[in-house]
Amino acid sequence: MWVEQRLYPVLAKPRNTFLFFVSIAVIPRIIVWALIPLDWNSDSYHHWQISYLTLKIGLRQGRLWDLNGCECYWGVVPHLVQALLLGVLSTVSIAPYRVLNILLGGVNAYMIYIIGRDNLYWEIGFYAGVLFALYPVAAVFDAIAMQETLALCFALLSVYMFRTRPGLSGLLLTLAGQSRTEFWLASFAYVLGVALIERLSPRVQPFIVSWLMSTGVFCVFFWKWTSNPFYPLYWSLFNVFGGWTERGLGRPFHDLMLAWASEKLRAWPVKATGQILLGSMVVLSGTFFHMVRRRWEKYHIVLIFLIVLVVFSPIFLTYYPHHIRSLLFMLRMSIPIAAFGSILLMYALYKVRLKLLGGRLRRVPIEVTVIAIAIASFGSLIPQYSQFQEDTRLAFTAADRAFGHYEGGTIVCDHPTMNYRFATRWRVEAGDLLGNHYSPHCYEVTDPVRYAEWFRRNNVTLWLYTGIRSYPVWVMASREMPDLLILREIVYGIRIYGVDRSVLEELLSG
Repeated sequence: MWVEQRLYPVLAKPRNTFLFFVSIAVIPRIIVWALIPLDWNSDSYHHWQISYLTLKIGLRQGRLWDLNGCECYWGVVPHLVQALLLGVLSTVSIAPYRVLNILLGGVNAYMIYIIGRDNLYWEIGFYAGVLFALYPVAAVFDAIAMQETLALCFALLSVYMFRTRPGLSGLLLTLAGQSRTEFWLASFAYVLGVALIERLSPRVQPFIVSWLMSTGVFCVFFWKWTSNPFYPLYWSLFNVFGGWTERGLGRPFHDLMLAWASEKLRAWPVKATGQILLGSMVVLSGTFFHMVRRRWEKYHIVLIFLIVLVVFSPIFLTYYPHHIRSLLFMLRMSIPIAAFGSILLMYALYKVRLKLLGGRLRRVPIEVTVIAIAIASFGSLIPQYSQFQEDTRLAFTAADRAFGHYEGGTIVCDHPTMNYRFATRWRVEAGDLLGNHYSPHCYEVTDPVRYAEWFRRNNVTLWLYTGIRSYPVWVMASREMPDLLILREIVYGIRIYGVDRSVLEELLSG
């Protein structure tokens, strides 16, 4: 009753409502940033690298750009948004995109409120919006420079506009899919479900046509850039099915998919997490059949939740309980489930409070208990993520030490976090950063002369051994050009080599 009597008059004004939800969402995200100041997720720096190089190099060639060949592997929309921020603000810092994510976290909480308000009841929307605003996993990941927050914003906007502006809803769903590849897979199922439930009624035709056309535009660009119109989705699934593992190398896609499905169907029934996943799939199938048969009026919220649950759950749930570090990194995949699930959870609690328990317990806000549990979990979750900052610190230190050996020319480095440090602290230009991915090894060249020409053509003066991408070039240099690379220092496992230009010229002249 307190909520109804005190807050409803305030929230009746849209401006007040928006400011309320943005405020209660932004405050915990700022606190997370203060407690975990460094962006601890290495993928954040890889996304930054794509955005930065796209701005400086790729756009003039009409495409995205990356040193590691991953410019189209993830959704392209967040990279373009971050490139726009870097260009407009004339900066190379990752901070503006982190600020944008924090603000979008508030927008997402507000969107959950109005979806619950307009489709169910304002109090359901209120508690759902508050619960998501204080969901600790969302607060942690909204404070770093990842793409989940923007993707979720597009998805929520799409669901909100589904009934009133279906054409725009289809476009927004496409943008969600091109921001986070899993949403692309989910959108296929969602559009198919809408078509079957609505029987292609005139009301949803603009939604379906808009989604097909806008998705088609992105597919044309992928086909132009990579010769594969479904490039991000294809390679993401290829990775999930084990295509890059030792057992999967060289196997066709359909064979990998069938082998993966067979393995999971054998393993999941005997594991608790697997039973949860299989159960969610059964629930989705049964509920979807019921929706199609009965043609639910407000089916779209339940449909998108169940699809998101089935698509996103296997990505993080299977890591529990034996791979906690990986689980913490992949918990971001629970955010869309929490966003749409918070609405349905509060709806269920509302029904329980008003019907099953009767009007006698109407004053007992059991929703507040759920929100209190979410707030309490901040205390245990934040220290878990804070420890990951050490990886970023070590990478920054290695970059600083490597720069101490730099005397101009090109730095070959495959580590995006180190490249971020080179660009932000030491002002190394984008054109002076290079990766081993596009060395002659990428084109299956084995002639050592071509490698030497690659070093000279790119004016490489500092070469860093930072991982698997460096290995082929290092093997060629060590075996065929043993005096070319001079070991300067080893910092936290990263080998820093100088390039002997005189040896290089002798190799090429000889």
